[in-house]
Amino acid sequence: MRSIMANRKTSTKPPIRVVVWNMAGKKRAWSALDRLNADICLLTEAIVPAGRRGVWSPTGTTGRDLAQRPWTAAVVSGFESSAITEARPRWRQSIRNVPFQCSRPGSWVAARVETGIGPVSAVALYGLMDELSDASVHRSLSELSPVLDDPAYKKLVVLGGDLNTGTQWPKNDAFNRRDRNVLDRFEALGLVDCLRAKRAPGRLVGCQCVEGENCSHVRTRRDRRYPKIPYQTDYLFASPRLAAGLVSCEALATDEWFAFSDHAPILAVFQP
Repeated sequence: MRSIMANRKTSTKPPIRVVVWNMAGKKRAWSALDRLNADICLLTEAIVPAGRRGVWSPTGTTGRDLAQRPWTAAVVSGFESSAITEARPRWRQSIRNVPFQCSRPGSWVAARVETGIGPVSAVALYGLMDELSDASVHRSLSELSPVLDDPAYKKLVVLGGDLNTGTQWPKNDAFNRRDRNVLDRFEALGLVDCLRAKRAPGRLVGCQCVEGENCSHVRTRRDRRYPKIPYQTDYLFASPRLAAGLVSCEALATDEWFAFSDHAPILAVFQP
């Protein structure tokens, strides 16, 4: 088994395959997902069929607008998993006694997945558009941040989903700064952008962002109105300990996958 880093000992533990995908509420997408042989699936807009193992909202998603959506964020895994319910934010030795819960059920879920490399805190996060996407993701990150503060959960973390957030707005559009602020918050929380870490340098072909050769986008979405524009609204983040073993991370932005959803799956492999 090949070495991941020059100064890193070769591991005898099997790699962990993680998939992020917006399934667009399509039941037929499940058979396609199975072909990826993922150990942990971080799903959004998922209608989870009977027989699957994992954590999700059984009643779908309810926004602050009180509208009911039939799909949910979901963590699905063949490994044993359970909902994280007791993560607590803390400052030094002071533990904050606040409940760990989602104010918009179905917009995010957090699970402890018992993998071969140890318990992984897996979070599926959707940028629910009951409000503007930056406010939506900020709200969810505030609720989720205890996972990244609590020593019981923060060592091995994967967090991903369709955030409905991106930095490919026209020049001088205020949402460039607003959405960049959202993405910067993941970094401030100590997480590593896995797609960005493994993409080749240079501008994404066809990208309309204002970053020039500093472009860091990876196509994850096909908008039927503008199919030639390579939008990115989907992301996968990992804690530094997991990211140190990141072997590969790519978005499967092909016609084959866009036939199932307007979003491409992200597939990452982590070697412990």
